[in-house]
Amino acid sequence: MVKILCLGNEFIEDDYLAKKIGELLKEKYDVINVNDSFQLISLLNENEDLIILDVVQGLSGVKLISVDDLRSDSILSAHDFDAGFVFKLIDKPVKIIGIPMNGNVKEICKKVEGMI
Repeated sequence: MVKILCLGNEFIEDDYLAKKIGELLKEKYDVINVNDSFQLISLLNENEDLIILDVVQGLSGVKLISVDDLRSDSILSAHDFDAGFVFKLIDKPVKIIGIPMNGNVKEICKKVEGMI
């Protein structure tokens, strides 16, 4: 069964939508809320068929994102150790579904399901 990893921070309004969509997807899919980069590394190493769901700044709609599209700034502190760096570090193919920072949750969820 496909596992969907939902990234984001439920305490930051602009970064919470992926986890909110994940709650709706739990009825049909194995959804895991990822809380930090170290948990993400572990899940990527332990699983094959994964889909990443994350909020992407600047998107107006749901879109498949390539690892190469992700920002790759240098790491200056542990705070900079983000998902984009993890995907490049692990160097494993992953399907990333980017969603906008806000919008109609049910409509976004339908579009995400169409990409799974």
